[in-house]
Amino acid sequence: INPVVVGLTWRMLLHAELGIVNYLLGLVGIGAVNWLGSAGIAFWTVVLVDIWHQVSFMAILLLAGLAALPREPYEAARMDGASALRSFIHITLPLMRPVIMVALLLRLIFAIKTFDIIFIMTKGGPGTATDLISYFIYRASFFGLDIGRASAMSVALLAVVLALTAYLYRYMRSLR
Repeated sequence: INPVVVGLTWRMLLHAELGIVNYLLGLVGIGAVNWLGSAGIAFWTVVLVDIWHQVSFMAILLLAGLAALPREPYEAARMDGASALRSFIHITLPLMRPVIMVALLLRLIFAIKTFDIIFIMTKGGPGTATDLISYFIYRASFFGLDIGRASAMSVALLAVVLALTAYLYRYMRSLR
Protein backbone atom coordinates (compact mmCIF):
# COMPACT_ATOMS: atom_id res chain seq x y z
CA ILE A 1 0.00 0.00 0.00
CA ASN A 2 1.19 3.51 -0.68
CA PRO A 3 2.84 4.88 2.52
CA VAL A 4 0.85 8.10 2.25
CA VAL A 5 -2.42 6.15 2.40
CA VAL A 6 -1.08 4.11 5.33
CA GLY A 7 -0.04 7.26 7.20
CA LEU A 8 -3.34 9.04 6.62
CA THR A 9 -5.38 5.98 7.56
CA TRP A 10 -3.50 5.36 10.79
CA ARG A 11 -3.54 9.06 11.62
CA MET A 12 -7.33 9.00 11.44
CA LEU A 13 -7.58 5.72 13.38
CA LEU A 14 -5.29 7.02 16.14
CA HIS A 15 -6.77 10.53 16.43
CA ALA A 16 -6.85 11.51 20.11
CA GLU A 17 -10.52 12.54 20.15
CA LEU A 18 -12.17 11.12 17.03
CA GLY A 19 -10.13 7.96 16.39
CA ILE A 20 -11.72 4.54 16.38
CA VAL A 21 -8.88 3.07 18.47
CA ASN A 22 -9.59 5.38 21.40
CA TYR A 23 -13.32 4.76 20.96
CA LEU A 24 -12.76 1.00 21.24
CA LEU A 25 -10.50 1.51 24.24
CA GLY A 26 -13.25 3.59 25.84
CA LEU A 27 -15.74 0.74 25.36
CA VAL A 28 -13.43 -1.52 27.35
CA GLY A 29 -13.00 1.11 30.07
CA ILE A 30 -9.52 2.34 29.16
CA GLY A 31 -9.04 6.08 28.87
CA ALA A 32 -8.13 7.82 25.63
CA VAL A 33 -4.47 7.80 24.63
CA ASN A 34 -2.80 10.63 22.73
CA TRP A 35 -1.03 8.29 20.30
CA LEU A 36 0.68 10.90 18.15
CA GLY A 37 0.79 13.84 20.56
CA SER A 38 2.71 12.32 23.46
CA ALA A 39 6.51 12.25 23.10
CA GLY A 40 6.83 8.90 24.86
CA ILE A 41 4.18 7.15 22.80
CA ALA A 42 4.45 8.80 19.37
CA PHE A 43 7.77 7.19 18.42
CA TRP A 44 6.57 3.67 19.26
CA THR A 45 3.27 4.31 17.51
CA VAL A 46 5.08 5.30 14.32
CA VAL A 47 7.39 2.26 14.66
CA LEU A 48 4.40 -0.08 14.96
CA VAL A 49 2.66 1.54 11.98
CA ASP A 50 5.84 1.15 9.91
CA ILE A 51 6.15 -2.49 10.95
CA TRP A 52 2.49 -3.06 10.06
CA HIS A 53 3.12 -1.44 6.68
CA GLN A 54 6.12 -3.64 5.86
CA VAL A 55 5.12 -6.99 7.37
CA SER A 56 3.22 -8.18 4.29
CA PHE A 57 6.22 -7.71 1.99
CA MET A 58 8.51 -9.49 4.44
CA ALA A 59 6.02 -12.36 4.78
CA ILE A 60 5.81 -12.78 1.00
CA LEU A 61 9.61 -12.70 0.74
CA LEU A 62 10.03 -15.36 3.44
CA LEU A 63 7.22 -17.50 2.02
CA ALA A 64 8.89 -17.42 -1.40
CA GLY A 65 12.10 -18.60 0.27
CA LEU A 66 10.24 -21.40 2.04
CA ALA A 67 8.58 -22.49 -1.21
CA ALA A 68 11.99 -22.75 -2.89
CA LEU A 69 13.47 -25.11 -0.28
CA PRO A 70 14.26 -28.64 -1.49
CA ARG A 71 12.08 -31.50 -0.16
CA GLU A 72 14.81 -34.17 0.07
CA PRO A 73 16.40 -33.04 3.37
CA TYR A 74 12.98 -33.07 5.04
CA GLU A 75 12.22 -36.55 3.74
CA ALA A 76 15.59 -37.81 4.97
CA ALA A 77 15.06 -36.22 8.38
CA ARG A 78 11.57 -37.74 8.64
CA MET A 79 13.01 -41.17 7.76
CA ASP A 80 15.63 -40.73 10.49
CA GLY A 81 12.91 -39.90 13.01
CA ALA A 82 13.57 -36.18 13.44
CA SER A 83 10.78 -34.14 15.00
CA ALA A 84 9.28 -31.10 13.32
CA LEU A 85 11.17 -28.80 15.71
CA ARG A 86 14.52 -30.48 14.95
CA SER A 87 13.80 -30.29 11.22
CA PHE A 88 13.04 -26.60 11.59
CA ILE A 89 16.21 -25.88 13.57
CA HIS A 90 18.64 -28.05 11.59
CA ILE A 91 17.19 -27.87 8.07
CA THR A 92 14.83 -24.94 7.58
CA LEU A 93 16.80 -22.23 9.39
CA PRO A 94 20.18 -23.01 7.75
CA LEU A 95 18.59 -23.20 4.30
CA MET A 96 16.60 -20.01 4.89
CA ARG A 97 19.55 -18.01 6.27
CA PRO A 98 20.31 -16.23 2.94
CA VAL A 99 16.65 -15.30 2.47
CA ILE A 100 16.41 -14.09 6.07
CA MET A 101 19.54 -11.97 5.60
CA VAL A 102 18.14 -10.41 2.43
CA ALA A 103 14.85 -9.70 4.22
CA LEU A 104 16.72 -8.11 7.14
CA LEU A 105 18.82 -6.01 4.77
CA LEU A 106 15.77 -4.79 2.87
CA ARG A 107 13.91 -4.05 6.10
CA LEU A 108 16.89 -2.13 7.44
CA ILE A 109 17.11 -0.03 4.28
CA PHE A 110 13.34 0.57 4.34
CA ALA A 111 13.52 1.61 8.00
CA ILE A 112 16.38 4.04 7.36
CA LYS A 113 14.61 5.69 4.44
CA THR A 114 11.26 6.00 6.24
CA PHE A 115 10.11 9.52 5.50
CA ASP A 116 6.57 9.54 4.23
CA ILE A 117 4.91 7.94 7.25
CA ILE A 118 6.73 10.36 9.56
CA PHE A 119 5.80 13.33 7.36
CA ILE A 120 2.13 12.37 7.15
CA MET A 121 1.58 11.26 10.75
CA THR A 122 3.70 13.53 12.98
CA LYS A 123 5.99 15.81 10.94
CA GLY A 124 8.79 14.75 13.32
CA GLY A 125 6.89 15.76 16.43
CA PRO A 126 5.89 16.16 19.13
CA GLY A 127 9.07 18.13 19.46
CA THR A 128 11.63 15.86 17.85
CA ALA A 129 10.28 12.56 19.23
CA THR A 130 9.78 10.99 15.79
CA ASP A 131 12.47 12.91 13.92
CA LEU A 132 14.31 10.19 12.00
CA ILE A 133 17.44 10.84 9.93
CA SER A 134 15.55 11.04 6.63
CA TYR A 135 13.11 13.61 7.98
CA PHE A 136 15.95 15.49 9.67
CA ILE A 137 17.74 15.76 6.31
CA TYR A 138 14.50 16.97 4.71
CA ARG A 139 14.05 19.67 7.36
CA ALA A 140 17.70 20.75 7.13
CA SER A 141 17.47 21.17 3.37
CA PHE A 142 14.00 22.64 2.80
CA PHE A 143 13.24 24.49 6.03
CA GLY A 144 16.73 25.35 7.23
CA LEU A 145 17.89 25.97 3.64
CA ASP A 146 21.21 24.38 4.57
CA ILE A 147 21.67 22.38 1.37
CA GLY A 148 25.36 21.68 2.01
CA ARG A 149 24.72 20.18 5.44
CA ALA A 150 21.77 18.15 4.15
CA SER A 151 23.86 16.86 1.25
CA ALA A 152 26.67 15.87 3.60
CA MET A 153 24.22 14.02 5.86
CA SER A 154 22.73 12.27 2.83
CA VAL A 155 26.16 11.11 1.67
CA ALA A 156 26.99 9.94 5.20
CA LEU A 157 23.71 8.03 5.34
CA LEU A 158 24.49 6.47 1.96
CA ALA A 159 27.92 5.41 3.27
CA VAL A 160 26.35 3.78 6.33
CA VAL A 161 23.81 1.91 4.23
CA LEU A 162 26.52 0.79 1.78
CA ALA A 163 28.73 -0.39 4.66
CA LEU A 164 25.88 -2.40 6.17
CA THR A 165 25.01 -3.83 2.78
CA ALA A 166 28.63 -4.82 2.13
CA TYR A 167 28.90 -6.46 5.56
CA LEU A 168 25.70 -8.45 5.06
CA TYR A 169 26.76 -9.39 1.53
CA ARG A 170 30.09 -10.72 2.83
CA TYR A 171 28.27 -12.57 5.59
CA MET A 172 25.91 -14.17 3.07
CA ARG A 173 28.84 -15.15 0.84
CA SER A 174 30.51 -16.87 3.80
CA LEU A 175 27.41 -19.03 4.33
CA ARG A 176 27.88 -20.86 1.05
